[in-house]
Amino acid sequence: MRKKNNSKTVKQAVKPVEVKKEETVAQPVSEPKADAKANVKAEVEKAVEKTTEKVEKAVEKTTEKVAEKAAEVKDTVKKTTAKAAKAAKTAKEAKPAKKEPVKPEIIVQYQNSEVDTAAVEERVKAQFVAEGHKAGFIRKLNIYIKPEEYSAYYVINDKFSGRVDLF
Repeated sequence: MRKKNNSKTVKQAVKPVEVKKEETVAQPVSEPKADAKANVKAEVEKAVEKTTEKVEKAVEKTTEKVAEKAAEVKDTVKKTTAKAAKAAKTAKEAKPAKKEPVKPEIIVQYQNSEVDTAAVEERVKAQFVAEGHKAGFIRKLNIYIKPEEYSAYYVINDKFSGRVDLF
C-alpha cells in the first residue's frame, strides 16, 4: 500500500532576468595595411638588432681568435729569429775549412837512381830526432839536394844542420 505524502510542495519562484542588448558603437576602422606595415617594420627592426648583436659577438670572438693566433705567430717568429741568429753567430764563429794546397810529389832522378823528396824529408826528421831533439821543435826546414854527391843537406830552424844519404 501506498502512503500519501502530506508535505507541502514548495515552488521556487524564478524571476525573469532581462538581458540587455549591448549597444555597438561604431569605431573608426584603421587601415589594416598601415598596421601591417608598422608591425612588419617593427619585426624587421628587432630581427636586425638581434642579427647585429650576433654579428658583433661573432666579430668579437673572431677578433680574439685572431689576436691569439697573432700572439702565437709572434712567438714563433721570435723563436725562429733567435734560432737563426744563433745559427748565424755559430756560422761566424766557425772557421771556414781551409783548402790544403796541392802538394806535388817531387822525384829526383840521377844516373839511373831516383828518390822522392818526401822520403828525404822523413829521413831528415828521423835523423834530427835520433840526435836527441823533439820533432815538434822543427819550425823551419830547408833541404838541399846534391845528386852528384848522392846526399841531401838540411838546416833546421837556422841553427841545426846535417847530411843524409839520398839513395
